[in-house]
Parts: sequence; structure tokens; C-alpha cells
Amino acid sequence: MNRALSDVRVALLAFGAALLCVSLPAHADGGLYAGGSIGGATIEAEFDTSDFPEFPSSIDEDDTAFKLFVGYKFDLPVIDLGVEGGYVDLGEPEIQIDTIVGTQEIGIKTTGLNVWGTAGLEVGPVDVFAKFGYISWDVEAGIDGFDSVSDDGNDTGYGLGVSFDLASIQIRGEFEVYDIEDADIEMLSVGIAFRF
Repeated sequence: MNRALSDVRVALLAFGAALLCVSLPAHADGGLYAGGSIGGATIEAEFDTSDFPEFPSSIDEDDTAFKLFVGYKFDLPVIDLGVEGGYVDLGEPEIQIDTIVGTQEIGIKTTGLNVWGTAGLEVGPVDVFAKFGYISWDVEAGIDGFDSVSDDGNDTGYGLGVSFDLASIQIRGEFEVYDIEDADIEMLSVGIAFRF
């Protein structure tokens, strides 16, 4: 994972931990919300390249990522619980390999539908939350823009986030991790949600 994503992740985790130390949180109304986020995703994966020695045995690449989501928060006396689902595009990082026909680029595009259970604490207009859930993912790998291999499946994910309420608008920052077969994908994003 690159240094910038690592530093932002540490800052987000530290901010969330500090807010959790505040004693009695104040609560806003729960309800339905929808929004979107944009940021960066890092994919780390290892491959069995015994049949294709020209391919790299591992990758650690970044790309732009985004997601759209809808959820419902239940405003309970001590802790807020909720459900959230959405679509996520984890980018298409590219790696270069040298073959007998020259240097070629392999793009690895990952998308998915996810569903989360969320739990959070509110401190005034700030909400710190954790999430755990599943992603139904699809991976397409292509050489020089041509799709050649695809795979799909279902795996777990988890994350941590901080949000700030401004009337019916919520600004949020999130760090999410998806464990997808032989790959780990981390997404760091900022976004906006509208409460109804």
C-alpha cells in the first residue's frame, strides 16, 4: 500500500479512536440515507505463475475507486445500528509484462455489490462507525484492453468510518477492506450522503 493511503488510514483510525473515548454521545435522528463516495483502492495479490513465468508472482497497485450506497440507521439509546448496501467499483490497476510480442499491459478490474451491518456512536454532529458485511464481486483481467479472464464470488469485508452531519447532509470518510480469494483490496474514500 502506498505511503499516502497508509498515512490517511492511520489518521482516520486515530480520529475515530479519540471520538470513542468521549463519554455520553448525543444522538441525531436515524432513518433512510443514500449517497456516493470516491477515493483510492489498493490491491495486493499473489499468483501461481508456474505455467506463465513472464507474469509477476505478486502485485501491489493503486487506482481510483468509487461507490454508491443506500442505507437505514436505527437511532437507539446507546449505539446506532444500521444496514447499508451498494455498488462499488474498485478500479482497474494495470501492470506491465514483457512477452515475446513486446511489452503489454494487464488491467484487473474489480466491481461488486455489497451489504453491510453497521454500528456507530454519535458525538454531537460527528458519528464514528464500524461495518462488517459481504461483497458479491466480479473480477475481469484483460491484456491491452481485451477481456481475457473473469472470475466472481462472495467474500467478507469490514471497515471503519467517520461522518459529520450538516442538517440533512452527511460528509463521510471511510476505510474498507475486502478479502477476495487470493487478494486483499483496501479502499479509502470520502463522500456525501443525503438523509431523508
